[in-house]
Amino acid sequence: MDTAVSQIMAEGALPSGDSYRVCHQPFEQGEGTACVHFVLPGVVISRLDWKTTRFLSAHHPQQKHILKINHCLKGRAECRMHDGCFQYIGEGDLLLSPLDNHIDGIELPLGYYQGMVIAIDLDVAAGEIAREIPDLTIDLHRLASRYFEEDKCFSIRSRPELEHIFAGMYTIPPQSSQTYLRLKVLELIIYLHLFDPAGEKQMGTYTRQQVDIVKQVHHALVEEPERRYTIEELSQRFCISATALKSHFKGVYGKSIAAYMKEYRVHVGADLLRETDLSIAEVARRMGYASQSKFTAAFKEIMGLTASDYRKQVEASSLTGVQ
Repeated sequence: MDTAVSQIMAEGALPSGDSYRVCHQPFEQGEGTACVHFVLPGVVISRLDWKTTRFLSAHHPQQKHILKINHCLKGRAECRMHDGCFQYIGEGDLLLSPLDNHIDGIELPLGYYQGMVIAIDLDVAAGEIAREIPDLTIDLHRLASRYFEEDKCFSIRSRPELEHIFAGMYTIPPQSSQTYLRLKVLELIIYLHLFDPAGEKQMGTYTRQQVDIVKQVHHALVEEPERRYTIEELSQRFCISATALKSHFKGVYGKSIAAYMKEYRVHVGADLLRETDLSIAEVARRMGYASQSKFTAAFKEIMGLTASDYRKQVEASSLTGVQ
């Protein structure tokens, strides 16, 4: 995930005359794109759009002077730490870490991820930040150390202030983004300078065993979407308490089992409506709905239109050649 960022940080700048670089990376299953911006000396931003679930290497040895800030726009990322535990970043969340520390690799539990990595070389960027923000005394090394207890990562949950800072950073055209992104990085640094980390409750971490059990549960659920498991059935089958199962599943996948499976069934149902001639009633049955009306209600809630309107839209698109 961070290959492009590491390369640009090592080079110190983008090629002369360029303000950004678009990097495409094929994966064993899926693909990803990173739009990498060199916005200030020592500051690189990478806007990420990944469609994969595969393991993504993120190894950065001996780079204690690099602060990495991850922001998640859509999807969910599973960060595997050096100590064997797992931490998750969901939509709107911020995860700060020293680049040499803890994150051995990243997987995407939902199969997609849109987000941003801001890598700051604390040594190189310090002078530039001081010049850009002369009315505040901001020591970048001290700022970073405030967020890391025993060299661990620090998370800030989604909140309106973060949404305000990051929203436009994803939508501005790359060729027009240089000044805008620079100002937004400065705004984020000021925000972190004023933020009190002591008052932020940290997201929970999970052990390998806990994550493995949850993923086994997930596999069982998606393998038979027509089957309606109860929490008690899953708890007994996978030897985990009902309370722990509900908590750990939401921690890994970002939603309760019921909410996750509702979305999953609707999206699989949409695939069937788009790719087969099965009737809506048959699709509803295959997705475990007792009636077509209940499937249609769930479909409209998730997709914003009824199943029949969705199929009509697909058919119209195929006739006009619009994908």
